[in-house]
Amino acid sequence: MDWSAYAQEQGLGREVGENLVRARQLSRSPHLTTGDLLRALVRDTGHAGAACAALGLEQARVEPPLEELAVTPEPLVLQGPTELSGPLASVLLHVQDEGNLLGLQSSGSLLLALRPDRLDVVPSPPDPLDSPGHGELALEMLGVERHRLRNAVLEAIAKSHPDARDWETRSEGFLRLSRFHMAYPYPGEPEPASAQSEAAQEAALLPAMAAHYLHASAEDLKWLGTALYDERKKWFVVRLVRLTESVPSELLEPLICASIYEQDPSRNRHFVEAAIRGVGLAPVHERLLWYMRQGVDAEKAGAMRALYWCPPPDADSVKETAQGLLDAFQRESDLDVRRHALSKLALIDWRAMDAALRTRLAEVLELAATHPDVYIRQRADAIRMDLRGVLS
Repeated sequence: MDWSAYAQEQGLGREVGENLVRARQLSRSPHLTTGDLLRALVRDTGHAGAACAALGLEQARVEPPLEELAVTPEPLVLQGPTELSGPLASVLLHVQDEGNLLGLQSSGSLLLALRPDRLDVVPSPPDPLDSPGHGELALEMLGVERHRLRNAVLEAIAKSHPDARDWETRSEGFLRLSRFHMAYPYPGEPEPASAQSEAAQEAALLPAMAAHYLHASAEDLKWLGTALYDERKKWFVVRLVRLTESVPSELLEPLICASIYEQDPSRNRHFVEAAIRGVGLAPVHERLLWYMRQGVDAEKAGAMRALYWCPPPDADSVKETAQGLLDAFQRESDLDVRRHALSKLALIDWRAMDAALRTRLAEVLELAATHPDVYIRQRADAIRMDLRGVLS
């Protein structure tokens, strides 16, 4: 198979194709595996190779774990090129997303797609293709974890695309040319002027911006934290957070507030998921629950919207969330807060709740049935119909 042509057909770029060709040349089996890919990447002359060198991933160090793992073959794909192993097919599915996030398609995006301890913000049913292959397992055996890998790639790209502008200039260029924050334009907000070449050049500087973010001073963090409360600059900051999967303690609260104050129930996802990738599910869920209980009315409603993207991390948190939503509907007077509370109550698995909480839900639905707001009445009827036989 012509792997260079395959990479071009899939829109993965020249450097990805070169590494696939090299992996085929180094392969010791009929099928291309993630172990073969790792062998190719440590020999890469681009960003991936520079990152591997910074991590101490030399050929002699990589080979022993790969030899040890080779006794167990990687599973094969059921569809697509039969020359690919299942884990490598999964890696290639992630390459373009990583490249788009970096702002350029390079061998660095291929190395990031081949990362250990892949992080899923919202757990989903296991996919056999997402099982770790030899390359990912070798990285784990060598002690290379996700953040070190990501930071090494960002630093490698930053050296070839340096950027020394101040934060105001950095954000202005990104916001002027990037369509990331314009995925769902606000009412009355104009489409950005078409400037594809300039936008591509600006995007290529994102890793340098992210590398600077990783070494942010106290003064830098002050600017970044303030920017998260700005309707436009916050999109620049959240891109850096997502690129690095790192959230300094000084930025966690502003980032959560950005998710709460974002009115669009789809766009707030960017801030929630960036925070989760940086500090984990439990701390973010805990802060959103606090705002749901203790914030002003607008913050309570915003926290409920944000909780849609932040599932409870354990059974106790599910119960705590249910109690908080029931309290909000029964005790709050703000219409928006009560609407959001009832809407989120509909998403809870009440069959798994104890009798006391189900009794409280029945009381809330009875109260909602006579509410003057038609949305609340209709939502309560829908919940009651869904839970026939569950509520006494």
